[in-house]
Amino acid sequence: MLPILILLILVVTFGLFISAGYFFVQAPLAKQKLRARLTAVHQANLQAEGGVQAEIMRREMLSDIPALSRILAAAPFVARLQLLLQQGAVEMQVSVFLLIVVSIALFSWIGAIVANVAFLATLAVPIVTGSIPFLVVAYKRQRRFRRFEEIFPDAIDLLARAVRAGHAFTTAFSLIGEEMPNPLAEEFRLTYQQHNLGLPLRDALANLATRMPLPDVRIFISALQIQRDTGGNLGEILDNLSEVIRERFSILREIQIVTAEGRLSMYVLTAIPVAAGVLMYLANPDYMMPLFTDPIGHIALGVAAVMQFIGYLIIKKMVAMKI
Repeated sequence: MLPILILLILVVTFGLFISAGYFFVQAPLAKQKLRARLTAVHQANLQAEGGVQAEIMRREMLSDIPALSRILAAAPFVARLQLLLQQGAVEMQVSVFLLIVVSIALFSWIGAIVANVAFLATLAVPIVTGSIPFLVVAYKRQRRFRRFEEIFPDAIDLLARAVRAGHAFTTAFSLIGEEMPNPLAEEFRLTYQQHNLGLPLRDALANLATRMPLPDVRIFISALQIQRDTGGNLGEILDNLSEVIRERFSILREIQIVTAEGRLSMYVLTAIPVAAGVLMYLANPDYMMPLFTDPIGHIALGVAAVMQFIGYLIIKKMVAMKI
C-alpha cells in the first residue's frame, strides 16, 4: 500500500509541476512574444480601440490552450464560474482556477490517506478544502458588491450633473469611469467600451445588470430604458433615484443597529462549542482524544459540525432583513 501511495504522490506532483510550469512560465512567455509582435504591427490600433477590444476578448478566454478552452466552453457550469470570477474581480482564467481547486483537493486527499483517518473523513476532506477557493471568490464578490452599492448614488449624481451640463449620456458613462473609484468605475468603463465598439446601449446595460445583479442597478437600468422610450427629464429622474437609494441605505443602517444583538449572539453561540472543545483538550487531552481516534468520535464531530452550521444559518436568517 505504501509504495503505491508514494508512486501516486510522485505522479500527481510531477503532473502538477508540469501544468504549473506551462501556465505560469510557458504561457506568459508566449503571450509576451505575441504582444510584442502585435505592438510592432498594430501600434496605433492597440493604443486606440484595438486595445479595448483586446481587453474585452481577453475576458472571454477560458484557457491559453485552445483545445482546453473548447472543452471548457462546452461544460454547462463554466459560464457561471467565469461570471463568478468576473464579479469577484479575480484576474484568473477558469482553467487556472480549476487547476488550483483540483490541486488543493488532491493534496488534502493524499494527506488524509497518509494520516490514516477514517474513510468518511477521507472523502470529506477534499470536498471541504476544494470549496475554499470558491468561498474566497464568493467573499470577494460580496465585498465588491457592497462597495459598488455604497458609491453608486454618487455615480448617479455625477451622471445627472453631466447630462445637465450638456454631455451625451454615453459620454457621462465615460466620465464615471474616469472620475469614480473602483469597482464602479471599471464596470461603467466596460459598459461604455462595449457600446463604443458597436454593442447597442440596451444590450450593454443588460450586460452591466448581469455582472452586477443588484436591485439598485436593475432599477437604474429600468429607469433609463423607460426614459429613452417615453421621454422625460433625465436629470430629475436620476436625482430622485439617487435619493431613494440613499434613503434605503439609511434604513438598512438602522436595521443593522437593531439586529446587532442578534448577530452578536450568532457569533458567540457559534464560537462557544469550538472554544470549549479547545479548552477541554488543553486541560485533559486523553479525555478528548477518542473524538479524533475512534470512528464513532469522527461521526460525532461531523454531526456536531453540521448541526452547528445549521444553527448558524437559522440565526442568520432570523436577523437578516432585505430592504
